[in-house]
Amino acid sequence: MKYTHILSAVAGGTLAVAGIVGAGLGLSGCASTPPVPGAQIQASAADLREALKDFVKDAGRLAQMLAVVDQVAPELQAGAKELDRLQQEQSRLNADYTTTPEALRQIGEQLQSVRAACRTKALATRQALAQLATDAEWKKITSGQRIPFSG
Repeated sequence: MKYTHILSAVAGGTLAVAGIVGAGLGLSGCASTPPVPGAQIQASAADLREALKDFVKDAGRLAQMLAVVDQVAPELQAGAKELDRLQQEQSRLNADYTTTPEALRQIGEQLQSVRAACRTKALATRQALAQLATDAEWKKITSGQRIPFSG
């Protein structure tokens, strides 16, 4: 069974690598339907929870790992929504010929800051889950998945 990894959802897509995470956040089958910010993260978190339940047999460690996912998913969703808002603002500024270079620089810095925060959160989450899992469990959980920052 193939699992979408929450950290992959933040490494690509709207989170850029916080797009930790999927090439595009759109879950709908229609290319003309705009993606819902954070929807891919929510779906990936559900998939990751399923993978953890399938592969982690120790109830105590499983509870800890699920708590990590439950804590980080809303934070990453908020990051995705903030990135979407900033990208829309950047598009609006780009379309306005009276926009100053300073305004474009500021929005670019804000985008970079949010992306960096999401990448940092994703990496910390990945490390926390890896530390809680056995080597065999981690291999099964991440098998076939592109895991960001894995070298």
